[in-house]
Amino acid sequence: MKKTVLILAAASLLLPALAYAQNWDAIVKEIDENERQTGMDVREQTGAMLEDAALLNKEAEGVEYENKALEGKIMKIQKVQDWWKGIIAEDQKYIEGFCKGDTYTVIYGDCLWMIAGKVYGHPYYYKWPLIYNANRDQIKDPDWIYPDQVFTIPPLQ
Repeated sequence: MKKTVLILAAASLLLPALAYAQNWDAIVKEIDENERQTGMDVREQTGAMLEDAALLNKEAEGVEYENKALEGKIMKIQKVQDWWKGIIAEDQKYIEGFCKGDTYTVIYGDCLWMIAGKVYGHPYYYKWPLIYNANRDQIKDPDWIYPDQVFTIPPLQ
């Protein structure tokens, strides 16, 4: 019985070593084949691969730096877009408030151009003829309007 256990123990120790030796032979054959194909020994191939890896790491660092710079620019652009969206939303609320046929009372220093900017919002100063045409009964000359006149503000078209 002791002999059988000893034989089994020895076999269990030797079998992995034999399998490893077979794998080792396959690895050696693969290395020899690579050396024949490339004309470089294993050390030269390893050195070339390490150089390639170092170059790729440097390129990756550069790309990573560029990506971070682009992400920063994108964040700035998004902040500007959000700011403009807020401005447009404010203008839209302002325009909607005055574009429902409201009235405006002229104060000292007003002109039709300024009134259009006030009631229709910043980019619509050029819409002063709408106010003029809606109030022709009160306005004889568009260059002459007077404080306390009450103009009807037509909807923005």
